[in-house]
Amino acid sequence: MYKPFYNLRVRFAQCEMSQNEVARAAGMASSTMTARMTGAQPFDTWQIEKIAAALGISPEEYGKYFFDHKRAV
Repeated sequence: MYKPFYNLRVRFAQCEMSQNEVARAAGMASSTMTARMTGAQPFDTWQIEKIAAALGISPEEYGKYFFDHKRAV
């Protein structure tokens, strides 16, 4: 079964952080993070910046983690 944001999920594991821990570090509710990670709602710019900071993702890498190319139609 396909899950959106595979690379971001891998990054959570690399940083030894759960999705809820990343949400908390980014100042988001867990339910908001879940909606983003399932693709039900898009990430806001400020959310991308906060999550990236928590996970050590540089702005040059945003595309790899936050823009799911497999869903493009």
